[in-house]
Amino acid sequence: MTLSARYVFPVEGAPIASGCLTIQDGRIAWVGSARERVADLDLGNVAIVPGFVNAHTHLELSALEGQHRVAEQAVEIEVEDEVNWLHRVVEQRKSGLPGELEQAVGRNLQESIRAGTTSLADTTTAGLSWDQVAEAPMRAVVFAELIGLKRGRGLQTSAEAWDWIGSIRPEAQVIANARPGLSPHAPYSTAGWLYHKAAASRLPLSTHLAEMPEELELLERGSGALRTFLETLGAWDDEWEPISPRPADYVRRGELRNADWLIAHGTYLEPTEFWQFRPEAAPNNHRVAIAFCPRTHARFGHSPHPYRAMLERGVVVCLGTDSLASSPSLSVLDEMRFLHRRDDSLNGPLLLTMGTLFGAWALRAETTTGSLKPGKSADIAVIDLPDREDSDPHQLMLESDLPVSATMFEGKFVSGAWSHF
Repeated sequence: MTLSARYVFPVEGAPIASGCLTIQDGRIAWVGSARERVADLDLGNVAIVPGFVNAHTHLELSALEGQHRVAEQAVEIEVEDEVNWLHRVVEQRKSGLPGELEQAVGRNLQESIRAGTTSLADTTTAGLSWDQVAEAPMRAVVFAELIGLKRGRGLQTSAEAWDWIGSIRPEAQVIANARPGLSPHAPYSTAGWLYHKAAASRLPLSTHLAEMPEELELLERGSGALRTFLETLGAWDDEWEPISPRPADYVRRGELRNADWLIAHGTYLEPTEFWQFRPEAAPNNHRVAIAFCPRTHARFGHSPHPYRAMLERGVVVCLGTDSLASSPSLSVLDEMRFLHRRDDSLNGPLLLTMGTLFGAWALRAETTTGSLKPGKSADIAVIDLPDREDSDPHQLMLESDLPVSATMFEGKFVSGAWSHF
């Protein structure tokens, strides 16, 4: 099958006007100009891009009660204190009905697919999202959360995570295009021994790190709003000691370096430590990437995120949506557009790479997906384009409100106008 479109964006190459893509057996066989091939299906005034990679999300979370769901393309977002938000998340989960989290996973998976997502990293409770993610047309790593400063709570969440992992047959991972992982939640909520146990597992790992100033205060002085929050929940441990007052040490100290780490947020990492996250600084081909969630970052009014300084120093920064509890949609394209409107100096090719190939690299899937290249899986998103011209075709995508109109996974349309094709 050969598709043509107004533009094809290979990512590992310049945009192709009047582009063409040939697919055979679910893989990309050829990419080039429509002058060189006869298309079986002309998609019209659209952009064909690689399927988006959502490098950090929580599919089981829904919008909070009373949350104002702002327009997806808004530049300004109402600011909320993050510790207060954590209180609200905990209270909503406590009051939820049985099955609500599973229902949210199903809804949010469908929303993600409609938004052009073909790969994602989901952080979930004891693998709760696995069954639905494993059946969905996408690639994924599902991270089971490890939580607990108190030993009893830590043992409980660890046992639940390992019980889930033990229930997955190895062949099921191949069939599902999904892998299990572990997520020590954050330094402020997870004891150090859980981080070390996760690192010894040889599984992919994810953690929330250097997320807020209150985290730094807790690690440095054992005080502040996060301690009060944990005491209110009965989760504080007077005997707790952090691995280090420096968040970076939670992934780069000793044996903790011997794992793949996907760091959610990383807003308050020290610039002098960025070098530790460069690919060449990781031992034995282990990988570290930063998953930046622009609209969630804006929601909590944080200091400017150092994504540009990280990129300039060779750190892999990819994009995530976080959850509907903190973001208005689960669209990586919306995150790209939001970031572009806040920082129009970030060029289109780099922004598209952050939403595709960098995320694929973070999930160790860059040889399979993340760009439109012969031999890779035909995972694509089709984006409607405005009826105008621009010297930089990336601006047609980024300076528009037009949606993803179709999603393809392994050469089959799984959402949108051509799903019957």
